[in-house]
Amino acid sequence: MLRVLMAACLVSLAIVVVVVIAVPDTLRADFTYAAASGLNTLDPAQMSWTKDLRVAVNIWEGLTAYDPQTTTPIAGVAYFPPKVSPDGLVYEFTIRPDARWSNGDPVTAADFVRGWRRAVEPGTAGDYAALLIDNIAGLGEYYDWRNQAVSVLTSLSRMSAGGGDRAANHRQSLLAHALECDNRFARTGIRAVSNSTLRVTLARSCPYFLDLCAFPTFMPIHESIERLRERFEDVPLTAQGLVVYDPQWTKPDYAAGAKGNTARTRTVRAKARDSLASETGGSACRGLITNGPYRLAEWSFKRRLRLERNPYYRDHDRIACRTIDRLVYSDANTAVMAYEAGDVDFLPGMEVHYDHRLVQLSAAGDRPDFHNPAVLATHFYIFNCRDQEVLGRTNPFTDVRVRRAFCLAVDKKLLVEKVLARGEPVSDHLVPVGLIAGYESPPALTADPAEARRLLAEAGYPDGRGLPAIDLLYNTAGVDEKTCQVLVRMWRDVLGARVELRGKEPKTFAEDKVNRRYMVARAGWYGDYNDPTTFLDIFRSDNGNNDTGYVNRAYDDLLDQAGRVSSATERMALLARAETILVREACPLLPLYQHTNLMAIKPYVKGLYPNARLVFPFRYVTVD
Repeated sequence: MLRVLMAACLVSLAIVVVVVIAVPDTLRADFTYAAASGLNTLDPAQMSWTKDLRVAVNIWEGLTAYDPQTTTPIAGVAYFPPKVSPDGLVYEFTIRPDARWSNGDPVTAADFVRGWRRAVEPGTAGDYAALLIDNIAGLGEYYDWRNQAVSVLTSLSRMSAGGGDRAANHRQSLLAHALECDNRFARTGIRAVSNSTLRVTLARSCPYFLDLCAFPTFMPIHESIERLRERFEDVPLTAQGLVVYDPQWTKPDYAAGAKGNTARTRTVRAKARDSLASETGGSACRGLITNGPYRLAEWSFKRRLRLERNPYYRDHDRIACRTIDRLVYSDANTAVMAYEAGDVDFLPGMEVHYDHRLVQLSAAGDRPDFHNPAVLATHFYIFNCRDQEVLGRTNPFTDVRVRRAFCLAVDKKLLVEKVLARGEPVSDHLVPVGLIAGYESPPALTADPAEARRLLAEAGYPDGRGLPAIDLLYNTAGVDEKTCQVLVRMWRDVLGARVELRGKEPKTFAEDKVNRRYMVARAGWYGDYNDPTTFLDIFRSDNGNNDTGYVNRAYDDLLDQAGRVSSATERMALLARAETILVREACPLLPLYQHTNLMAIKPYVKGLYPNARLVFPFRYVTVD
């Protein structure tokens, strides 16, 4: 028996030794938090997921930054507040002289021009390009002109593929276009007056502009990225006129990202690194160059992201946590177990099937380390307002009376308090109530079964007779099936409707929703900045996030008017009128509840504050 035990101990010891040898860098970071999945991108121009944005605000810094408790804008790279013209359209920012990149280079106004231009260029523009295009003078015109030109240049590139005179002419066209790009962009509202002064002219009044300046889309980009730009011969554009960079530029080490690329790409990347090394003494060529309190140290795909304190950051000696680990736990239950075991210090989310029990523990005071703040986000369902036929059936939701009937038939209080029991506030609105200063929510529809039945009968479906089977699309990766089941039962009992659930995995779900292959679909929205328009804009007729097909020029006009008035009170009143159309009259959506976000923070972690926007600047965190 002793021999067996000894053998078992030796095997265990061998396993430990192998693990230590295989993973030498296992020292725990000063602060560790859990994530449900790997990152999509660390390119500020192209990120849109909360998980990416959370890292971005810690390795980059904009002209402004977020207050850790209130998330209101405070001083960032620039002094605060900036100079603002009397009409509120011209902002002049002065960049701090001690603002530095993670390789020691000074941060300049030109770095912001470069970053903002990348964010709107075809090839690098992402989902949030509209935040720049809609607000800064001239950018909308530049963006439209560039995209039209790219369409033409793409056709020319196909015609010139055989070489000869056509190829030479195409190169000349590209070169002329590149020069014209610079000339036209210089006429937009973004101007580096000097190395330390950035002047921004807005296209319209934007009371939340300083808030936007802290958002990752508005981050600066170091000049070294230009060495990794894809070029057509000597033209700084692709053959199609696009702005494209080596996608490995956001990795900790460019060389580590060379695997799997073509020999030509690896050669271009190596030359870029050698060029940067000769110009900067070698420091600039090693990995991603950022200007925030932290810099990227390690990125193991779908496993771990390690941040380390940026030694060149102006307040680096006041940042308590020298290293931060982002650990990926694909299973939420495993993440909770890791937290309970002390392997992580912070759980930003706890989406487990027993989350209602955890909320109860938090509410009773039994787990003071559990927090469940109401956040700037709304959970709702959308109706297909445009297509007469869906999946081979008549779509009844093109009739506003049917949409209103389905909204009035739902008892949200029963759903939220008795079924979900996670502490979410019931919501009849799209814009979360009480979280945006100065905004007064308008009257909205509330449950009224009798009126719901009357409207459905008026639309030609008395007691549900003649109503086709209703298709309800939802995401199987979430925890939303319980909500769907409740809606099915309520719509059956009140309206006589027969509803068929159709669960899809995230990618297919998103595709079906964007292409309006649904009658009713699960949806939701997290606010990107502290203003009602971050919610209301998604139902504009031409907004890319409007998956309902809903078109209402009167609604669009109200939002446009709000963008032109100078009075804050008048502006908020116009926005409230616009929301009235959504939640009381046209009803392209069914609001259900305001999101809460159950999270866990170890008692020994200080400086990390639950907040409505789920923004967490880690530079303020201390771990006892």
